[in-house]
Amino acid sequence: MSNMTEVDWSIDAYDYELPQELIAQNPVVPRDSSHLMVVDSLTHHNCIFRDLPDLLQPGDLLVLNNTRVIPARLYGHKTTGAQVEILLLKPVENNCWLALVKPGKRFTNGTTIEFEPNSSFGCDYKLQATVLSTDRETGGRFLQFNLPQGISLINLLDQFGPEPFPPYVTDSQALT
Repeated sequence: MSNMTEVDWSIDAYDYELPQELIAQNPVVPRDSSHLMVVDSLTHHNCIFRDLPDLLQPGDLLVLNNTRVIPARLYGHKTTGAQVEILLLKPVENNCWLALVKPGKRFTNGTTIEFEPNSSFGCDYKLQATVLSTDRETGGRFLQFNLPQGISLINLLDQFGPEPFPPYVTDSQALT
């Protein structure tokens, strides 16, 4: 790159080695002592999150990332008792979702899948889905979730799906 303001948007610019020992496996305690990267027009430096109020000036832009990973992996069983794992890919319409189903070959159109809620929620509602068809492009299944009118599956996922953790976090128990 010829000057500091040019940005390299090629995917290769984001390919780098990250040593395993630099990947946090546990949240820092206390939480406000986590690292904070401060960037201005020409430089960047590391601070600690609790320094944030002292760093902000009138006119500064503070970007908050409030995205959330949904618990899109669900474990259930067929009415025969056979175990199933599904990964929700995207909503289609009216509580119908495209999902990857494992083991997929055993789940033909009309198959019913039942999902038990996580014990920590004290919910006695059983979630059910029916396989509608197979998506030729992805090999996934279109699943129709049987929910009462006005209830969206996205609002129930915390009760039925396990907490999602990135694959590089090896001790998921430490994060709960």
